[in-house]
Amino acid sequence: MKVSMISAMDRNRTIGTPRGGIPWQLPRDTRHFREYTAGKHLLLGRKTIEEMEGWFTDQTPIVLTHSRAPDLPWDRVAHSVEEAVTEAFEDGALELVVSGGASVYEAALPYADELWLTRVDTEVSEPGPRFPNFESDIRWETLSEEHHQADDENTHPMTMIHLRRISPSSLRPGRLHLL
Repeated sequence: MKVSMISAMDRNRTIGTPRGGIPWQLPRDTRHFREYTAGKHLLLGRKTIEEMEGWFTDQTPIVLTHSRAPDLPWDRVAHSVEEAVTEAFEDGALELVVSGGASVYEAALPYADELWLTRVDTEVSEPGPRFPNFESDIRWETLSEEHHQADDENTHPMTMIHLRRISPSSLRPGRLHLL
């Protein structure tokens, strides 16, 4: 099963504001997110799923949380990335798309096979959470790259990049036997 990650980030890898939410208006990126994640299992943190209320149509969200309370408001909950991957796999998913926030991206990066990144050509004035430094220990190859200028709908220029891991998967820590 493939594990991918999808995110938009500024030049400094900022993905959100200190108070939550996304620091830009990019309908093109939102459409890209919805199209790519359609029908797939998603892994999200508690704050991210609360901020994204109303975004999900045919996606299957799995919430990564430390809470073990019996009355959590989500249908699917995992307490580790391994548990989320197992749940998605057992549900017949071919891919688990990690969709944020920062701590979920950090925890899932060792499992990622592909990245779908939107590099927003700006620097957030009040930086919040950041996407992990994905290039420090892992090698990636660029499969595609699309540049888009700012326009009436999109407040900033952006580059949408699709990367695939080229590091040997057997060297990734904690790989599950079912992958």
